[in-house]
Amino acid sequence: MENKKVPKIGLALGSGSTRGYAHIGVIKTLEKNKIPIDFIAGASVGAMIGAVYAFYKNSSKLEKIILSPSWRQIISFIDPSLRGGLINGNKIKRFINESIKKSSFSKLKIPFKVVATDFQTAEPIEISKGNVAAAVQASISVPLFFKPVLLQERMLWDGGLSQSVPVETVRKMGADIVIAVNLDNKSRFNNERSIGNNPYLVALKTIKYFQYHLAENCVKSADVIINPLIKDSPVAGWRRVLKGEGKTSILEGQKATKLVLPKIKKMIENATY
Repeated sequence: MENKKVPKIGLALGSGSTRGYAHIGVIKTLEKNKIPIDFIAGASVGAMIGAVYAFYKNSSKLEKIILSPSWRQIISFIDPSLRGGLINGNKIKRFINESIKKSSFSKLKIPFKVVATDFQTAEPIEISKGNVAAAVQASISVPLFFKPVLLQERMLWDGGLSQSVPVETVRKMGADIVIAVNLDNKSRFNNERSIGNNPYLVALKTIKYFQYHLAENCVKSADVIINPLIKDSPVAGWRRVLKGEGKTSILEGQKATKLVLPKIKKMIENATY
């Protein structure tokens, strides 16, 4: 019997601070439905979630780690609404190193790339060598809250600034079918309220507009787009995470993935020969 060629699936995990718990729901649903994940690329919180999954290749282990109290606190640090002032992110790097046993990219079970942004040139930088935790630390370094990270002779900032959903990165890794998870979709605007002349809320909303349009541009070339419906709450979002309500976002990730499962399965079937 002639061997069939099965298409390679790439997963592009987008930025989105505390909304990143939805990535877990996406991965759980793909795994449950036996959709293979052959490549992963992540930006910002997508890099954090992707790193842990690429190391264990087990969604139950991923969920257990990310929902632990220590990790909830770590994820809250990458929410821009949390606090002002520059921090170096070393605590986050330490937690990631402990969780994935100080792994290098070469030790991961799934090929994985992290996207960060060059501090000087603003171009996206793809990282796939060296210590994984160091790369993730660079990718989650939100301007005004984190110091840029010196890595590979570059000063790097948050990957969400340049390629918020790294579709092109995972395509270049060899993916035939790219599944993009966009956390900066229109659902962020479903809980809007009057912001009046509050300069803080005006600034946050302005940033949200930029994030939305950048993400829309990034996912244009994806084969499948998953849009978890997570309402934005810029002031209270991190508090909910600390209370353990990330499970709600996980469920939204699952729901959004179930909606596109027929399309994914059809694409795999049509591309198998």
